[in-house]
This record gives sequence, structure tokens and C-alpha cells, in this order.
Amino acid sequence: MVHITKLILENFKSYGKRKVTLNLTKGLTVISGPNGCGKSNISDAIQFVIGQLRGKVIRSEKLSGVIFSGTKEGQKTAQHAKVTLVLDNSNEPKEIPVATDEVHISRKVYLDGRSEYYLNGSRITRNEIIDTMSICGISIDGFNVIRQGEIANFASMSPIQVRGLFEEIAGIAAYDEKKERAQKNLEDARTKLKIASVRLDESMKKLERLAKEKEDALRYQELKQRIKNTEAKLIHARIRHFKNRINEIDEEIKTTNQMQVETGNNIKEMEKTIELYDEKLTEAKRKVMDATTQSFNSLSAEIEELTIKLSEETAKKAQIVADLGQLKEKKKELQQQRDEILSENQELEQFTSETKEQLTGVDDTLKKIQEELDIKRKMLESSRSNEIMDQLEEIRANVTELNKRKAEYESQLAIYNNNLNINNAKVDEREKRVVEVAGILATFLSRKAKYLEELGKAEKEIKELQIKVDDTKNELETVEKELIENETNLRETALTIKRIQTEIETTKKIIEEVTRKDRGIKLVLEAREKGTIKGIYGTVGELCKTHPKYSIALSVTAGNRTNYIVVESDEVAAQCMLLVKKAKAGRVTFLPLNKLKPLVINVELKDRGIIGRAIDLVEFNKKYQKAIEFVFGQTVIVKNLEAARRVGFTYRAVTLEGDVVNPSGMMTGGYYSGRDKTKISLIVEEEERLPTLEQTFQELQAERERLLEYRTEILKELNEEFIPHLNELKRAFELRGRELKFTEEEIAIRSKENLKIQEELEELTKEHEELEDKIQDLMQGRKNTTRTLETLQEAEMRLKGELASTGIHDILEEIKIKESKQKEIAETLNKLRMEQFKISNNLEKNIEQVKKLQEEIEKLEKQMPQKKEEVSRRQAIIDNLQAELETKKAARDELFKVIKESQDEQERLEREQKELRKQLEKERENQTQILLKIDRLINERSNLEGQINELENLAVERDLPYIFAEDEIIDLEILKEIMNGLKAEFEALPEINMKAVSQYEEELKLNKELLEKKKHVEKDYDAINKAINEIESEKRDKFMEVFNSISKDFNRIFGILSPDGRARLELEIPDDPFAGGVNILANPGGKKITSMLSLSGGEKSLTALAMIFAIQRYKPAPFYVFDEIDAFLDINNVNKVATLVREMSRNTQIIIISLRAPMIAAAEKIFGVTAGEDRISQIVSVSLDEIMKIVESAEIPTEAEVYDY
Repeated sequence: MVHITKLILENFKSYGKRKVTLNLTKGLTVISGPNGCGKSNISDAIQFVIGQLRGKVIRSEKLSGVIFSGTKEGQKTAQHAKVTLVLDNSNEPKEIPVATDEVHISRKVYLDGRSEYYLNGSRITRNEIIDTMSICGISIDGFNVIRQGEIANFASMSPIQVRGLFEEIAGIAAYDEKKERAQKNLEDARTKLKIASVRLDESMKKLERLAKEKEDALRYQELKQRIKNTEAKLIHARIRHFKNRINEIDEEIKTTNQMQVETGNNIKEMEKTIELYDEKLTEAKRKVMDATTQSFNSLSAEIEELTIKLSEETAKKAQIVADLGQLKEKKKELQQQRDEILSENQELEQFTSETKEQLTGVDDTLKKIQEELDIKRKMLESSRSNEIMDQLEEIRANVTELNKRKAEYESQLAIYNNNLNINNAKVDEREKRVVEVAGILATFLSRKAKYLEELGKAEKEIKELQIKVDDTKNELETVEKELIENETNLRETALTIKRIQTEIETTKKIIEEVTRKDRGIKLVLEAREKGTIKGIYGTVGELCKTHPKYSIALSVTAGNRTNYIVVESDEVAAQCMLLVKKAKAGRVTFLPLNKLKPLVINVELKDRGIIGRAIDLVEFNKKYQKAIEFVFGQTVIVKNLEAARRVGFTYRAVTLEGDVVNPSGMMTGGYYSGRDKTKISLIVEEEERLPTLEQTFQELQAERERLLEYRTEILKELNEEFIPHLNELKRAFELRGRELKFTEEEIAIRSKENLKIQEELEELTKEHEELEDKIQDLMQGRKNTTRTLETLQEAEMRLKGELASTGIHDILEEIKIKESKQKEIAETLNKLRMEQFKISNNLEKNIEQVKKLQEEIEKLEKQMPQKKEEVSRRQAIIDNLQAELETKKAARDELFKVIKESQDEQERLEREQKELRKQLEKERENQTQILLKIDRLINERSNLEGQINELENLAVERDLPYIFAEDEIIDLEILKEIMNGLKAEFEALPEINMKAVSQYEEELKLNKELLEKKKHVEKDYDAINKAINEIESEKRDKFMEVFNSISKDFNRIFGILSPDGRARLELEIPDDPFAGGVNILANPGGKKITSMLSLSGGEKSLTALAMIFAIQRYKPAPFYVFDEIDAFLDINNVNKVATLVREMSRNTQIIIISLRAPMIAAAEKIFGVTAGEDRISQIVSVSLDEIMKIVESAEIPTEAEVYDY
């Protein structure tokens, strides 16, 4: 048998942060030790490892509380706790369904409360652990583990709680579940039986009604057959009539088609002619445009270029002529200057000769006087003292030297004064030239300002005119586009008008045809028009409108209901019905607004294929809303069949092509010919647009005339005004620009010349300053020399006075006279030399100037022929340019003429094309009428074919045979009267159920089936009742089996524990055990038998132990764990319990935690549990003597206590 071989603790409660192994054997094992040392933690570990979740059971607030929490001595809290239970599974067959002889069951818990379960090292779930343990009788809530205090809890159980314990042992819950299922089945069977009875009653009533309807149906079929025969003859007669009419229509169509072909050929010819006109117009427009944009512009550009070149050459020629005139004037002026200088040179040369002669005479006279002076002085030297004479001689020598120096000063002053005069003349000349250049420059600057102003104005005018030209060209382009768009709109509008007129005409014809054929509708509508019956509004088709693109979908949606007549009330409907019935005009359906209760669906338009509800796609007067909702309110219009399939099985969906998908699952589709009479119900919405379209057509024609006229005006304005003026402005602008350029060049030249003159003036001014400085120095030297001479002369006079006293006065006087004369002659000589110097200087300059003037004259003489040749060449160029310009202007005038002719040709072509288009429109209108006629004939033929097809199909569907000969003459009116009489008689019949015969047979068969089904359900109901009684009986038997077995063992075991006492179990209500509880009765020690609740504490414990042992014998487990079950027993009872437990351990493994000596003495193996100073529990295997010493020192409790660690 399965038993525990090892219990391994790791970090579990008081056993520290380590692994502790407890080796166990079969039989009785006692675990003992002082209070609080951790004995009960062994029991907690066993319950923990087999899956206990309740913290209270394992004496912990939460599961993570079993993890070792550390000590004050420094041991830290563990991260997890693990318990492993090793079971012996060596018996065969295996009691635990695991192949190994040893089964390791482990549970690991973490600080966060997570648990892990392992079976032989493999991770499994808690339920798998519980299921595995339950196979061998181990349960977390069973009686294989008895915890501290649980004996007392058991002893205090009420009778009802005891009965619940017995029910749990007997497995009564399974019987209750079976009974609950059976009662549910019984309720279902009762419901089915009730339904079957009701349906059977209904079937009986329906059977009686169908029997009567069957008789009416048979009468109906007889009358229907007669109508069928008459209808067959009428249908086939109509078919023959329609076929004859089709033959007539075919002939008419053939003739009309020939007319249409001829008209079509005419239209094609006209269209080709119009296309030729379009080509000619395009060519004319192209010529005008090419002439305007290319040739004309090219000529204008060439003329402009020639004009500019001519202006340039003329300006250049004028400039050369002016230059030539200036050269001539300059040459004349130079020649005059040269002649004047040459004449002056002759005079200077003559004066020079005369001066030379004078100099020679004066020089001779001066030499003669000097000789005389020398003689006189010698005479004087002999008559005076040498000292005075030496002084006089020295003075005279100094005077002579100073006179000579003074003469040099005078000579140099004359030269520098002459240079200064020349410098002043040059300065005057340059300043005069500066004024002249400034005047010329001012003239050119003024001209430049004028040119710039004129160019600015011209540029502005050119830009403004260019903008006008561009705007005009854009306007012309816009007009061309508008003309094209206008023609397109004209064509589309004309086609739309014709299409609408054709649609309206066709619709009216169909309406007339249907109204003509449906006499009932016609009769009611006539009553409305005449006012004989008030409150008739019209057919549904008349009262609503829609767009043509929805016409097919809404025609299919409405079907024949488009011919329903909307009336004010049911009273009006009744009056109309009497009118139709009286006239025998068939059957008409009416929609009285006061009684209609239409259903309208609400659809969320989430699907992209949904267009909308049909009711939202028609326009109508709100007065008729109920009627329109009745017809269109429950249908959705979708784009295509795919969308219809997505939504159609929820709502009725109709596609734009007429396919239908119904919520019932039925689908209808195929090709929709549109030939049925329901087409009249949808009036074309665009009929109201027809007057607007016709007005639009007229407006478009007027707009085209206006655009053509406007285009002509634009071309005229562009080619005759804007472009020529623009070209003229550009030419003038270019010419003025060239003149400005020439002026700017002249300004640059004059500015450069002015700058050069200014530089020369600066040099002359500097030279003038230098000359004035030099003259000032010379004058100062001359002044100093004169002052020295005066001093010497005074000394000389003094010395001469001294000499006069010596008697040589006459000699001295004569010397004085000679010297004075000498002095005058010397001065005259100096003057003559000075004059000679000036004349020589001027003569040299004049000669140099004459040379320069001659060079300039020669240079001018060389330039003049070149200028003359340049003038001739420029004149030739000007003549050529003028000739070419005249040619280009003539070509431009000719081009103007061509453009004018092309524009006239364009206007003529447009007029002729316009007339041709009018003829084409007439032909197209004629063709439209022919096509309308053909369309009407084809529609009539199609309608006839459709009616023939419908009649033939109707004949086939209704099985109406062809019952008369081909040559038989049939009067349709007579047949109709016969048919109307039969129908009137037929319609007088009450409401007939045509399926009554078959329904009667089906209902009769169903009635029999319902009867059989009811019998079957009654049989099932009785069987379930019987099963419930059997379950209840089995439940009671099982409970009593458990009760009796445990009661018997309870009495026996109690007798062992209390030899003089007796005990038994007693039901509170023996006839119905489940209505009351179970009493535990005992009389320990021969006392009066009484309830366990009335016993003392020790007696309760003894009685509870007996009861627990009895339960364990009925439902044995592989091992038992008892935690201090003997704590409250006296020593005698402990001995008895120890003996009984020792006896029980022969067949099963028992582990007891105890401090009582008799219990310890009965053990086969003893484990001692102690706690050290660190309060860590220690397990040791001890001998009986050792444990007895521990027991003797331990305090035995006298009342219930709970020990926790």
C-alpha cells in the first residue's frame, strides 16, 4: 500500500533556511517535543504539499507566510519555501498512476504568493496533483489529516452538519446532480406535452375548416376551368391579331428605314461639307494667325530694324559731315594762325637785324669811351695818391660787377616775365576751352536727360501697349476656347433636347397604350377628370418622379404597384370599385390614404454599394407620402449585384440593372428589357428641364453669334491698331536708345577731355606759382644789388670829393662825364640785348608753333578725304536702306491686304457654314422624327412581341391550348363579353383557398403525426418520472448504507475506547433521512446514553475520535496524520487510544504528533523536535527513554490550546 517514505522541508517555517529530511516508515510514527518547537509545522507541511490553499488550515495568514522569515541572530528571509513528499509506489498494480516505484510530489511557494507543483521533477498543475492523490484516497479536505483543535470542532457539529458529512462520504451530490438533470428533462417533457396537446387541438379545428374550404375549392375549380377555356381562345385570338399587326409594322419600318438611310446619307454629306468648311476655316484662321504672328511680325521687325539702321547711318553721316566741317574750320583757323605767326616772325627777324646793328654800334661806342676813360684815369693816376685811386678803382670794379649782376637780374626777370605771360596765355586758353567743353557737356547731358525721359515714357507706353496686346491675344484665345466650348454645349444641348423629347414622346405613347388596354384604370382616371368622384389623386406612377438613371431599379421595385390608384379614403376606393365592377372593366387596386399603414425600413448607409432607400430616390407631394411609402418603403437601391448580395438578405435590395435579392433568400434577375407596362410609373425628371434647355440652346446660339462678332473686333483691333502702334513705338524706342548711346559716348569723351584740361590747368597753375616765386627772388636780388650800388656810388662821390681837393677836379669831372655816358650806353646795350633775347626766344617759339600748326594742317588735310569718302559710303548705305525699307513697307501693306482678304474669306466661310449647320439641324430634326417614328414602331412591335410572348407564356403557364382553326373568324369583343361574364360570376364567389384540397390532406396527415407524437411525449414523461424516483431511492439506499456501516463501526470502536459504554448514530427523521439531521449518541462509562453535545470535554474528544476512526475505516486512506488528538484525554483513555492507533497502524501508515507517554510508547519510530537559542527547529531520531525524559519535563495541557510558531 502507498505510504510516505520521506518528507523534505526547504526554508519552511521554523525549520530555517536549509533543507530538512524526515525519513518515515510504515506503521506508527510519533513526533514529540517541547511546546512551541515546531512539531505541528510537520502536519502543516504535509497539507501544504498536497495542495491546501487556505492559510488558516496551515496556520498562516497567507501562503507566503510559510517561508522562513529570518532570525534576530542575523539569518535573512528566504526567497521561497519548498516541501517534497516521497511516496512508496512499489506495489503492483500501481496505486498511483505513475511508472516509478517512488513518487516525488513537490510544492514551491515564492514571496509574491506564486506556487509551483512538481511530480517527479516535472511541472504540473494543482488540479493534477489533487486528481493524482485522490486516486489513492488522499484528499486535502478528508479525514486523513486531523489538525489541532479539529476534534473539538467535530464534537461541536450540529445534527445537520453531521448529516452533511455523511452525504459527502456517500457522494450524495452526484445523485442530486442526476436528479436535477432528470427534473429539467421532466420539465422539458411537460412543456413538449403541453405544446403537443395545443397543436393537436389547433389541428383538429383547422381540419374542420379545411374540409369546408375543400368543398369551396372544388366548386371554384369547375368555374375556373370554364374561364380557362374561354381565356385560351381569347389569348390565342389576340396573339393572331398582334402578329398581323407586327407584319404591318415590319412593312412600315422597312419603308421608314429607307427614308432614314436617305436622311442619314444627306446628314453625312452635310457633315462632310461642314468638316470641309471647318478645314477651310482652320486654314483661313491659320493664315490670318500665321500672317499676324509670323509674317507680319517678321516684316514689322525687319522694317523696324531697317528704320533703326537708317536712323543710325543718317546720324553717323550727319556726324561725319559735322566732323568734316569742323576739320575745315579748324584747318582754316590753323592756317590763319600759321600765317600770323610767319608774319610776326618776319618782323622779329627784321627787328633782330636792326638790333644787331645797333648793338654793334653801341658796343663800338662803349669800347671807345672805355679807352678814353682808361687814358683819363692814367692821367689821374699820375696826379693823385695811389690810396684814393685804389679805393676808387675797387669801388668802380665793384660797381661794374654789380651793374653786370643787375643787368643779369633784369635779363632773367624779362625772361621769366615773358614765360609768366606765356603761362597766363595758356591758362586763359585752357579756361576758355573748359568753358567750351562744359557748354558742350551741358548740351549733351541735357540731351541725355531728355532722351532718358522720352525713353521712360516710351518704355511705359510700350509696356502698357504690350499688356494690351497680350490681354487682347489672351482674350482672343479665350474667345476661341469659348467658341469651341459653345459649339460643344450647343451640340450636347441639342442632343439632350432630342433625347428628352424622344423619351417623353415614347413614355406618352406607352401611357396611352397601357391606359387604352387597362379599362379599369382609364375609367377611374376619367371619373377623376370629370369630377364625378371626388378624392381620386391618380396612379402611383403619376404622383412620383425620379431621375432616369434610377428608372429601371424603381420600375422593378414598384412592379405592378405603379398602376395602383391613390385615393383619399376607403370610401372613395369603394365608390371607384363599384364603378369598375358595374362597367365590368376588370380589377383595380386602390391605396386609401386614411387606412394605409406602410412600413419603412431604416438603413445605415455604411456599405459603399448602397445608393439609398428607394423612398429617398423619388420626388412626390408629402400629401401622398403614405402611398409612396407603401410602394417604395421597404426596398434599398444598390449599385450592383455584389452589393445586393451583401445587404439584400437583410433588406429587399434592387440593383440599377433590375436584379432583386429578397430577405427570404429569393433572387430574381437577368436581362431587363423595360417592355413591361410598369415603365409608365416613372416620369422622366428632365421633362421639367426641357423649356430651360430650349432657352439655353437659344442663348448658346446667341452667345455664338456674339463670340464670332467679338472675335472679328479683337482681330481688327489687334492687327490694325495695337500691333502696328507697338512696332512703331519699339522702333522709336530703339532709335532713341541708339541716340542715347551716342550721346553717352560723347559725354564720356567730353568728360575725359575736360578731365585732361583740368589736369593741364593744374600743371600750369603749379608752373605759374613757380615762375612767380622765381621772379620774386630775382626782384629781391635786383633790389639788394641796387642798394649796394647806391652805397658804392656814395663812397665813390666822397672819394671823388677828396680827389677834387687835390686839383684833379677837371679830370675827374671829365671821367665822370665819360663814365656817365658809359653807363647810359651800357644800359642801352643791355636793353638791346634784352630785346634781342626776347625776340630770339619768341622767334624760336613761333617757329616751333608754326611747325606744329603745319603738322596739324597736314593731318587735317589727310583726314578730310577719308571723311569725304566715309560720307559717300554712308550715303550709299542710306540709299540702299531706304530702298529696302520701301520694299518691306510695300510687302507689309500687301500682307495687310492678304490678312484682310483672309479675314473676309473666313467670315464668308463662317456665314456659309452657319447656313449649312441650320440645314443640318433641319435634316437632323427630320432624322430625329424618322427615328422617333421607327422607335415608336419598334417599341410598338416590341410591346406586341412582349405581349405575344407574355400571352404565349401565359398560355403555357396556364396550360391554355390552341382550340380553334386558323381560318376561324373570332370576334374578340364577344369573347371579352363572355369572359367578363364568367369573371363576374367567378369574382362573386367567396374568398377561395386554392390549396384547401392538398392542405386538407396534409393537415390530416399532420393530425395523425401530432397524435402519435403526443403519445410518445407522454411515454417519455412517465419514463423520466420513474427515473427520478429510482435516483431518489438509490440516493437513500446509498446514504443508509454509509450511515449503517459507520454507525456499526462507531459503536464497536466506542466500545473499545469505553468498554462499559455504548454509542450509536440516530436519524432525526428515520422515514426521510434528508429532511432532518444525524444525532451522535453515547453513554461513556455506563452513563445514561445522551447526545454528544451534552458530554464533557474528554468524553466529547473520545466520542469524536471513535466517530473519526469509524469514518476512516469506511473510507480508508494510505496514511493518517493526527496532531495532538490525545491532548485532552486522561491517561487511561490515552492508553486506549494508543492501543487502537497501534492496531490501526498494522494496515496503514499513521503519523501522530503527541506529548503523551502512552502514545509515544506505542510508536514504532519516534522523532524529537527541539528549538535552539536561535529558535530554529531541529529534528532528531531519539530512543524511548530520551523522549520520556522530555515528556516528563513537559507540561501536559488540561484544556484545548492552539500552538503556533
